[in-house]
Amino acid sequence: MYSLAIIGLGPRGLNALECLFITLSRKRNTTIPVIALIESQEEIGTGSAWNTQQPNANAINISDRDLVGLTKRETIDRDELHIAAFPSFIDWVRDYKNHQIDEKIDTYFNRNVMGHYLHQRAKSIVEPLIKLGIVNLINARATGLILNNQIAEISFEDNKHPDIIAQHGLLTTGHLPEKWSVQDQEFNQHATDNEGIFYIHNPYTQQAYTLYKQLHSVAIKGMGLSMIDVVHLCIEQIEGEFKMEGSGPFLKFQYDTKVNLKLYPFSLDGLPVMPKPLGKTVDQQFNVSKPDRDRLKEKLHQLIDHSQFTKIEDILKPIVDVIETVYNRFNDDVESDDISSLITNWLMDKKTNSSLWLDTNLKTADYLKEACLMAYGARPFTLDYTIGQVWRHLQPELYPIFTHSNLSPEIQSQFIKVDEFTKRYSYGPPVKRVLQLIALSDCGILDFSIANNPTIIENNNGWALKKQSTEKKAHAMVNGVLASPNLKNINDSLINGMFNTNYLEPFHDELGVKTNEHGRVLTETESTLNLSILGRNAKGSVYGVDAILECFSPKIMAWADQYVKDYLMQ
Repeated sequence: MYSLAIIGLGPRGLNALECLFITLSRKRNTTIPVIALIESQEEIGTGSAWNTQQPNANAINISDRDLVGLTKRETIDRDELHIAAFPSFIDWVRDYKNHQIDEKIDTYFNRNVMGHYLHQRAKSIVEPLIKLGIVNLINARATGLILNNQIAEISFEDNKHPDIIAQHGLLTTGHLPEKWSVQDQEFNQHATDNEGIFYIHNPYTQQAYTLYKQLHSVAIKGMGLSMIDVVHLCIEQIEGEFKMEGSGPFLKFQYDTKVNLKLYPFSLDGLPVMPKPLGKTVDQQFNVSKPDRDRLKEKLHQLIDHSQFTKIEDILKPIVDVIETVYNRFNDDVESDDISSLITNWLMDKKTNSSLWLDTNLKTADYLKEACLMAYGARPFTLDYTIGQVWRHLQPELYPIFTHSNLSPEIQSQFIKVDEFTKRYSYGPPVKRVLQLIALSDCGILDFSIANNPTIIENNNGWALKKQSTEKKAHAMVNGVLASPNLKNINDSLINGMFNTNYLEPFHDELGVKTNEHGRVLTETESTLNLSILGRNAKGSVYGVDAILECFSPKIMAWADQYVKDYLMQ
């Protein structure tokens, strides 16, 4: 029997393994566990999101400056066990990519660069542990888990590996398949029934990468980061080049004009993601002072400690005050009450007309041009852009405060919805990627004319997308919408089976699994099972789950410390 089975050896599973052995190296009166590492991907450490074989078109949306937070792994020394330290991401790219951080312009690496770092980091700990007989790496997909007298019995897809048993199970799975919407099912059925029509539900599969090379008229559902990746994947078939237009910042796309490629992104509101500031020089204008951060944390802790009297407006108020303080640095001639109410209404997605917003009635390319000028610090910041960037700056404070808090599930759900709403700004792409979208729009390849909630009609050649008098035709449809974690919508045999046997309890109807502060799964009666879940599928119990830095957060060490206390102390 294994002491522990870790299901999912992507970034979060890797860090769980690291934290466990760092803890064991610090506490000598402990037993070394025997561990099963279960990973369905060919590579360890990367998960599917950071696969090293993915195209260069897929870019990370976290700057090198922020990735300073992906720190090194310390040396692990314990009896015959010696595992060397592994460098931080920034030290690694400095040594292997000769990269230096630039104060004025942030760098955003291809996702496969991060993948190589994670894969090397994983190999550097897993391979020594395998040689010592401490871990067994199982390259198969876990599809079933049942608890028999609190012992986890784990089975695998197509019997690719014999069933195993473990004293404790830790799930560190990342993005899992979701149940398809009715619309997506209809898109897929239409493509299945008709030759020459294509539907791509997951834009990041090897099959999808092959298809992009042959597509010529593509509708893209969603206006977020995945849309930008899909655009770049599609234009790889073109021998083209982005070049600076005059003194910049805008670009031109030079290519063979005989190429017939048309891309039609759309979403329910037609609003694109907003670029992050160019670099530190611009971004530091949205900094929040340490005294303001400390006051914010104190106020939020007070509100959460008395959460039975708290409404979402109460939670937002101290955050709104901080945002207003920052905005007033740029504009001190606006009435304070107006700013506060505008920020609150905007965060709660209540439409309020104001000249302080970037005008969403602008044509999409013009809207993005104004956004890029703000990202360069070349025009005044609008209130909405300020809200989004300050919110991003505050996330390191907000993540721990709203993780395993005393807030009711309903208030926590409302707050997470606010956070999701800000992601169009706070999780925005690098400004370079947006400038490239504008260039592709200017040359006619990228067409935003039906972006705002078009009517979609099937035809023999694919789909017609209509918006008022404008109609565009596409023979391919790509889904670029990534669903937020919702336990009830996950379409994964392992999770579904555990939910159906009542091992997993949703934190809230629209969120992930209920866990305690150490990642232990909680039942409906709040008792713990010999199961833990870390990451996005526990969203609600934890806040802030989608960023690579959160895979290396203190929450993982909290799990490791408690696991050692509960199971490995002599």
